[in-house]
Amino acid sequence: MKPAGIPGTIIGVATNIAEQIDTGAPSGWPPLLRRVHTALACPACHADLACKPDAVTCLRCHERYPVHDGKIYFIESMTPGDALDSIKRRLKKLLGGAYYSLGIRIIAPTYPFNFRKAIRRHGRPERALVIDLGSGNNRLDDDIIAVDAVDYDAVDIVADLARLPFKSDSIDVFASRSVMEHLPNLASAVRELTRCTRSGGFGVHLIPFLFPYHASPHDYQRLTHSGAATLFPGWEIVEQRNATGPATLFVVCLAEFLAIVFSLGRERLKAPAYLLACLVLFPLKFLDAPFVGRKAFLGLAPTILTVARKP
Repeated sequence: MKPAGIPGTIIGVATNIAEQIDTGAPSGWPPLLRRVHTALACPACHADLACKPDAVTCLRCHERYPVHDGKIYFIESMTPGDALDSIKRRLKKLLGGAYYSLGIRIIAPTYPFNFRKAIRRHGRPERALVIDLGSGNNRLDDDIIAVDAVDYDAVDIVADLARLPFKSDSIDVFASRSVMEHLPNLASAVRELTRCTRSGGFGVHLIPFLFPYHASPHDYQRLTHSGAATLFPGWEIVEQRNATGPATLFVVCLAEFLAIVFSLGRERLKAPAYLLACLVLFPLKFLDAPFVGRKAFLGLAPTILTVARKP
């Protein structure tokens, strides 16, 4: 029933405007998207978004970003082009959850560092906004929002990591695992992380140092622990330690060497040869147990954990 004296057309227009500027999360969205929706912003102009069941729309530049299958697509999904990633995707579909519990923790050539535990030391995902950048198809925690440029099943938001769809000073923790080396413009991505992290928030990043080339789809850089410490100017370095040690270094280099030799230089054969080498060599990586987390081995670390706090 409309109030007396107010034309129905005016009420209709007002209702339409209210609907257009509604920035609340639709009830049909998955819980994680509903949790993060207040921190979302247009990646092009950083303005607020109007949220609808099938799309989010920028209130300033009117750019429209689709929502389907429980994900928000701020970019079109990338398609990794390397042969190894293609095989991995097939194995993920075939093995399901066992791909990570058995394939990654046991058979992969790197020591099984507990990254989820490292994140939880600096932020409780059930209470804070924690973003896993470049998450891949492995959800670290049911309360961590997964962001990737590829629309893997476990991803919540498909976005360009150098143009993040979050408001300034809105995120408590950004985490990444072996992602920084794949970013063609690392400086731009770091500026975005700095913009979006709130004061007192954390960056928790696993970054390769002594590790063979691994394209997914490209591989651009390596960082020493000193280099990783300079990524975030003005931030406090809270922690740096080796997540993997000399045993992992030996295994990953030997696996790469054997893959090159037994594939006879044929790129198509290298990926299966590499996986076979990992299957044979993986027990050796567990010799890293006494060396992980020791500063003396930072100079021999395949991967280094760097934790930084924004002032």
